[in-house]
Amino acid sequence: MRRKVLFGIDYTDSEFIKLVLYLFVGGTAALVEWALFYIFITYVLNAFGLGLTSLTMLATSLAFCLSTLYHYFLGNVLVFESGSRYDRSKELSLVFLVSIMGLGFNLLLMYIFVTLLGWQPMLSKVLTSCIVVVWNYLSRKKWIFRS
Repeated sequence: MRRKVLFGIDYTDSEFIKLVLYLFVGGTAALVEWALFYIFITYVLNAFGLGLTSLTMLATSLAFCLSTLYHYFLGNVLVFESGSRYDRSKELSLVFLVSIMGLGFNLLLMYIFVTLLGWQPMLSKVLTSCIVVVWNYLSRKKWIFRS
C-alpha cells in the first residue's frame, strides 16, 4: 500500500482523515457539478429550446459525468489507493458502473423534485447531490478501492 502523506502528515491508517479528505474531494466535485449544471441549464442547453424536464435531465447527466471524472482523479490522489484491488482499467470501469447507478438516483430525484414537486432546478440539484454522496462513498469504499 502506498503511503498517504499530506503537509508532512502520514494519514495512511487514519480513517478519520480519509473521510475528511473524501468530504473535501466530494465537496469540490459537488461545486464543479453544480457550476456545470448551472452553465448547462442556463446558457448551453437552454439555447436548444428543450422543455424543462428534458433540459434538467440532460444538464444533470452531463454535469454528473464530468464531475465524476474530476472526483475519480482527485479521490485517487488524496483518499483511495488506485490500482490496489483491480487494475486501473477495471477500476475505472467499476467507478463508472457505480456512478451510472448514482446518476440513476440523481435523475430519479431530479425528476421527482423538479417535475413532480415543481421545485427550482438548482435547489433540487444541491439536495440531490447531498443524498447521492452517501451512495458514492460507501460503494467506492466497499467495492472498488482500498482506503
